[in-house]
Amino acid sequence: MLRRLLLILSIGLLSCQLQATSLAKLNEIIQPKQMREDLTKWLDFLDKTHPDLSYTVADTELFYDSIRKIKKSLNQPMTVRQFWREISILNSQLSDGHTGIAIDNRRQLTQQHIDSGGGVFPFSLVFDNNKLVITSLIDNQPSKLKGYSIEKINGLAINQVLQPLLKRLHGDSLRHRQALLAKRFASYYWQYFGNAETFIIDVVSRNNATKISNISISASKAAFNVQQSFAETYQFIVLDDQTAKLTIKEFIWSDKNHYFAFMEDAFKQVKALKIKKLIIDIRENGGGDDDMWKKGILSYIANKPWRHASTYRVKILEGSADEGETVGDVVSGELDTNNLAKIDNPYRFDGDVYVLIGAYTYSSSILFANTVQDHGFASLVGEKTGGKSGQTGGVQNLVLPHSQLAVFSPRFLLARPQGGHDMKPVSPNIALSYDKTQPEQLVKSLMQTW
Repeated sequence: MLRRLLLILSIGLLSCQLQATSLAKLNEIIQPKQMREDLTKWLDFLDKTHPDLSYTVADTELFYDSIRKIKKSLNQPMTVRQFWREISILNSQLSDGHTGIAIDNRRQLTQQHIDSGGGVFPFSLVFDNNKLVITSLIDNQPSKLKGYSIEKINGLAINQVLQPLLKRLHGDSLRHRQALLAKRFASYYWQYFGNAETFIIDVVSRNNATKISNISISASKAAFNVQQSFAETYQFIVLDDQTAKLTIKEFIWSDKNHYFAFMEDAFKQVKALKIKKLIIDIRENGGGDDDMWKKGILSYIANKPWRHASTYRVKILEGSADEGETVGDVVSGELDTNNLAKIDNPYRFDGDVYVLIGAYTYSSSILFANTVQDHGFASLVGEKTGGKSGQTGGVQNLVLPHSQLAVFSPRFLLARPQGGHDMKPVSPNIALSYDKTQPEQLVKSLMQTW
């Protein structure tokens, strides 16, 4: 089992592509019997897949009781969208970014909506001190409203907009769900509230000095399902004669050779320029494949043997059982096999490493943050993660037969390398707050501490 577990990659936040859901399916009527069958299928999937639901769910009896109540209430036909609104409220009870129920292929479906003549909320957003703040237009063009927090959308106070959306989003904590919602707001607003051709918003400036009411802006028709380029996802810049910064927005890329070549070239430059301090920014990194940081980063900065977790619990699934194991069993153990430092790496970096973390840092990124902090390879900088330091992984996916809603569940749990503190977020060694609309502010604040 240990050998199999070490080969499993941690997949971040429903990144697997499942069966496509169409706009027509969202509006399709399904019957109470079909909805109840889908809920039974979901519970059966959780039972067969999840190693320990109580690991993240504060009250498992409340969760199952909520399912029973929803089942009893399903006595009228409804659309798939309405069914999603009823059942997705359970995501906040599950308290895990790797466990939940969602409308499948969110980005593609939102693009279909736009292609069919619809529109979406036109701003890119971020949560800052629990306020939803505008950073730019959704197509990344600048906005005069940058830095303003939203107080109303189409007549609804912002809390009336956020509360139902945050309850329906999967995530480890409220901060984690806020970080996810900020990035997915256009999709979730449309899925829950429906199409709007025009948005009327009230906003207030950061210091509350200026309030602007009844701003009318048309819905965005810009292309939505746009994949970020490699250059947008991975960046290396030299900040001064002693400092460089690596920005890594995903630990997943289709052409891994391209990524590994980029990382080797970055560390080659660090060596040639005699850089003393390296900043690695993973604030916008929601996870991916562990080998992207094990091979792509640890092989350059680790100076002693290391492990990415201490203990594990894993559910034995069909096709994954080793000799002597039974499907359905939960196996626990310790990861006592250390990875050796690549001391002979010609581009090994011996200077100071600082890793920037935040509310969105999750999944494989948390495993990376745990590893470098617990082994002393780097200092973590910024704010606590929204996700827990103990992470779930090995995400399995299923499309429910009638609604075609996507359900997902992990098959293993990992404790951080030093052990303990599973339910707490990852805390930085150097805690620094900053204006979230000005992310480079954190870098400047860090450099001022040297």
